[in-house]
Amino acid sequence: MAKRSSKSKTEQRSWIQGLDEQEVREALKEATVDAYGDDEQHTGLLTAIQDELVFPFRVSVLGEEVSVVDMEWPEGDEYGLDLVCERNGKRHRIEARSVELLKPLPEGHLFLAAYLDWKRRM
Repeated sequence: MAKRSSKSKTEQRSWIQGLDEQEVREALKEATVDAYGDDEQHTGLLTAIQDELVFPFRVSVLGEEVSVVDMEWPEGDEYGLDLVCERNGKRHRIEARSVELLKPLPEGHLFLAAYLDWKRRM
């Protein structure tokens, strides 16, 4: 029988725990300043991420270190965000909530943290 991971979702998001909550709130406010409703907030957040997040950067996915080389708007999740990860020359779409950013954090990471916080509250 396989042993289940004892890490909680909170532990898996340790990169967010180290951030200044006020800075994350300010990034959220900046990205959604003119947004009314969830659709516009989602669009504002993804646009800010696309504009501000510097690619590539390193993340951990299921314990494996990979490089995030791009982002894509979701195909099936109405308010999702997919990150394009590259490992061994192959690219895969991974839902943004499934990655753990590694240090050094990329420029623009606060907008990704703001999106994840916004998504968590939905």
